[in-house]
Amino acid sequence: MAVCWGRVCFATSWYDGVGVGVGVSGTSGLNIILGYHNKGHDSKWLSRFGGRIDFAATDPLKSAIDSAIDTYMRDGRDVGDGVKIDDGKLDAWHSAFLMDFYPFQNAWRLTGGYAWGGASLDSSIFGEISQAPSQRFYFYLAGDHYYYNGNDFNGSATIDWNYNGPYIGTGFDLDLFCGFNLYLDAGVVITTSPARLHLDIPQSQLYIYNKLTNTWMPVSIPQLDADIASAQRDANRKLSDMRVYPLVKLGFLYRF
Repeated sequence: MAVCWGRVCFATSWYDGVGVGVGVSGTSGLNIILGYHNKGHDSKWLSRFGGRIDFAATDPLKSAIDSAIDTYMRDGRDVGDGVKIDDGKLDAWHSAFLMDFYPFQNAWRLTGGYAWGGASLDSSIFGEISQAPSQRFYFYLAGDHYYYNGNDFNGSATIDWNYNGPYIGTGFDLDLFCGFNLYLDAGVVITTSPARLHLDIPQSQLYIYNKLTNTWMPVSIPQLDADIASAQRDANRKLSDMRVYPLVKLGFLYRF
């Protein structure tokens, strides 16, 4: 392609294959990409390769995401022992440099690259003994026996995951019309940075069983903090086995 004014012409073929797209990611929100793939290149090998810069964040879709989580967790989700979680809030983002390879010069591609980002999921934890409004709510934490002086308790839990590492995945770019494409990406970031759990359990009206005196007594802040720290260590030890962060994206791309 060329653009000419009189006898002066400028080659514009450099932008053949440039693409911009927008979509949604199930794990990081609104997705924006800028890439290049000139499948009409004279070289059959160069026509198989492409590259992209990829960004995503939940902030532009925050109200919709929070509303969907609230709908899913309406009246709480039971996780056992009378304990439920609700009021989830998700904040996530990622960036990536990606290289695409189209082995058969069609819509399907393999993708590799490097990605980094973060995700934070906040939720409230609560429990209630039904049909027993004046009874105590008992639970265990790090091997110690606790109860709230009443039939309910409230706390919160947060999972934070700041990750970075190589990305591997697959997907396709399906031609629609007039340069528009439907794109799908599915892959994982392989990271050495696992997710971390943080717990917050209110002390008010909380009692602990003293194994030495076989009596119940108001919990002390050092004892509660120690048990919370122990519970977090156990949970984070299990979370440390999770070393892949999934990325799934679907959207529309316009290619020049």
